[in-house]
Amino acid sequence: MRKRIFIIISVLFLSCSNFTSISNDKLVSRVGDYYLYESDIPDFSDFEDSLIRKKDFIDSWARENIFFDLSIVNLDPKSIISLDELVEKYKKDLYINSYKDIIVNSRVDSIITEEEINNYYNQNLNNFKLNEELIKFRFVKVPIDNVNLNKIRNGVRRFNSSDREFIDSLTFQFASYYLNDSIWITKRELFNQVKFITYENEKNIVKKRELISKRDSMYVNLLFIEDILRINSISPKSYLLERIKSIIYNRRKILLIKQLNMDIINDAVKSKRYELYK
Repeated sequence: MRKRIFIIISVLFLSCSNFTSISNDKLVSRVGDYYLYESDIPDFSDFEDSLIRKKDFIDSWARENIFFDLSIVNLDPKSIISLDELVEKYKKDLYINSYKDIIVNSRVDSIITEEEINNYYNQNLNNFKLNEELIKFRFVKVPIDNVNLNKIRNGVRRFNSSDREFIDSLTFQFASYYLNDSIWITKRELFNQVKFITYENEKNIVKKRELISKRDSMYVNLLFIEDILRINSISPKSYLLERIKSIIYNRRKILLIKQLNMDIINDAVKSKRYELYK
């Protein structure tokens, strides 16, 4: 008996606490049977125009609910039924896809071996023909009065280990530089890095294994093209690495989802959760 009284008192206490917390929440706006409380509104206090943002949020909330009520009243019953079915279908799809993502992410091996990458690359070489040129280059933009200008010029051209170390030590003096000459990039990316090259003059400038020096009133631009891959050449594996990894991983996901779709039916039939009547 005492236990029952204690439970009743506890429930009443929790109910009163909950009611108190609700009653303390300031009512801000109402549209028909919809109520907006202070706790429903994001905190805009960090913004200079916080009052405007808050008013815009409240107006948006009101507008949404007014339109919703008007749509319920003015849409014909068939349209409402059709929309409700779409909403229910969309809800199911969201739940199902979220559940599948959890299963797939927990089961699919994300480790892609070098052998898998090589096999895929070699089996699909014809699919990897370039539709734009790729370039390896290095570039420095040096103040025209730099005392090491000649040594920098020779270092950019030669770029052995000691040259690299020397130039790396001077990068704080450069207005701009790019020294990742082992990485393939597109010609468009080259244009973004080296401003004096344009589509109009690039044929005269972008030449393999040549040092291009371009001087203006303040700087000397030193560009060395390490290598060029022309259109229709086979794209290098290093350039495709992340793309190939993504393809292999997505294939694994597709195979797992296909298997999951079959297994879920078979398991449901075995457990008599799913029955097909003739």
